[in-house]
Amino acid sequence: MNHAGADGSMLFSRISLQGEQRIKRGWLSMIMEYYSHTEYQPLPEQIEKDRFVFFGLVRCKPWMAIPAGILIQFCYGSVYAWSIFNAPINKAVAGDPTHGSAEITFYIALGVLGVTAAIFGPWIETNHPRKSGIIGLVVFYSGHLTSALAVYVRMISLLYFGYGLVAGIGLGIGYVSTIDAVSKWWPRARGTAAGCAVMGFGGGSLAFSAINKWLIDNTNLSLAFLILGSLNFAVMLVSIQFICPPPPGHNPDGIPVLDSSECQQYMKSSVVGTHDVEKPVQNPRAMRTLAAERPTLHVTLGEALRSRDYWLLYVAFLANIVFCLVIISNLPRIIHELFGMGRREPREPPLPAYIAVSIEGGFNMLGRVMVGLLSDFVGRKTTFLLILAIQIVVISFVPVAIHAGSFWGFLALVWTATLCYGGGFGMIPAFISDMFGINNTSSCHGILLTAWSIASVSGGLIFTGVLNHFLSHGGHAWEPRIYVANFMWMLAVTVTGFVCCLFVRASIRDRMFPALPNQIMHLRIFGRVFRVLCLRHSPPPPDGRSKRRKFMEFEYLTRAQEQTAWEEYLALRAVQQRLLKEPNDC
Repeated sequence: MNHAGADGSMLFSRISLQGEQRIKRGWLSMIMEYYSHTEYQPLPEQIEKDRFVFFGLVRCKPWMAIPAGILIQFCYGSVYAWSIFNAPINKAVAGDPTHGSAEITFYIALGVLGVTAAIFGPWIETNHPRKSGIIGLVVFYSGHLTSALAVYVRMISLLYFGYGLVAGIGLGIGYVSTIDAVSKWWPRARGTAAGCAVMGFGGGSLAFSAINKWLIDNTNLSLAFLILGSLNFAVMLVSIQFICPPPPGHNPDGIPVLDSSECQQYMKSSVVGTHDVEKPVQNPRAMRTLAAERPTLHVTLGEALRSRDYWLLYVAFLANIVFCLVIISNLPRIIHELFGMGRREPREPPLPAYIAVSIEGGFNMLGRVMVGLLSDFVGRKTTFLLILAIQIVVISFVPVAIHAGSFWGFLALVWTATLCYGGGFGMIPAFISDMFGINNTSSCHGILLTAWSIASVSGGLIFTGVLNHFLSHGGHAWEPRIYVANFMWMLAVTVTGFVCCLFVRASIRDRMFPALPNQIMHLRIFGRVFRVLCLRHSPPPPDGRSKRRKFMEFEYLTRAQEQTAWEEYLALRAVQQRLLKEPNDC
């Protein structure tokens, strides 16, 4: 009986384990399926309907997406003016404006923004941008209503839920869907289009500082949240009516495999065409877009997320924003302690802190357009390396300005870094679209925004931790060494990001160039491919005189060798794609 019971227990455990494994495989397959489909496929009637916007009353024009996107992002940018609410909320909830937990709400909102964008990215990509945009603004408005209730009942946990979680979810959905919808209308100038839309986010942080302060001074806190949420809801609801996707054929259906200098030669030759790389159908509505000019190569979302270039770009993006994210929330304190009434010899700073913060917001807004525009002319990778290099120089010289007591030198450096910070946000959607295809933009952009969450939360915690460490060991808040120590770890992060960006293979040919079985890595040096090969089973020298063997070999391909290898890869990939499609065609 005991043996029978033991056998029964083992059998039951085995069945339970197999059931758990099936459930895990089921969830994993569901997740893989969800992240595998990132293409919006509208019905013919929807395409016809999208020819008109604003409830079908106005014929859609490409330029309409930009002002609509700016206004929507302007409203979402109100989250950056949260610091105005900190002291009043702390006073209302904790009774002391300088002690409380209202500041945590901002970090929760930014953390939820990144996670939401990563989760909902594929869903945003496969649905109409107006649908996702409306859902985003409704959820964002619900967060404001919940926040008004939280302040009224003086419950800080409800505030975390309302503004931090609920409004953060709406912010994540609305931010990604708006920017990507705008950039898809301008395939020749994605950097400029996305930069203009994101400029609204920076402008919102600048304007809502004054709006929030006026609401707090002239109403109560609950009513301030109610008015602010209703104002944003009304503006965004009208603006979203002008957002719609471009018609089919407006963008390349994949990633161009030729650069612009090779397009004319391609049209006259049949070399690439024999490999069945997809050559877009030319039609009158698409003749003026990139879709009619270049053969394309499809990259799935899985291939994009498995690419080391995506994660190198992730680190580079995080490095570009960490310095200014910390400075944005701590600039008034730094000015007060190092150049104002908090220093050893108190004095009024040459410029009030709130004005310095407002000007910083202006540089943030300006950088989003300027850097996006620059990237359309000189290239995404070159521009990103440039703004990272500028930040490395800036962070290196900030301690010098602090030790010299140069207030204006310090502000000039911070404002320059802020220009680069905004520029990173302005050009990253276009960078992603160029590298991984227009159909993967929302998903890749959403996951990339988790770097924003990580940088804002971890950067703020590290800055505060270093500051508190010095203060607890006898330091004073006016000592420059406290802030210099923080700038040093930020400099190390920025340098790391610059190095990672150097190794990003922005060209589709560089990323997908076929690798040999024993290849360790390949790089493009002075326009040619350089390979490093591992010779694990190299034979001993034939003369037998030396026992030394070659374990590595280097190849520097000629342009003809590179072209041959690339064409063979395109042919093989085209055959694989045909084989995958054949079962569906049967």
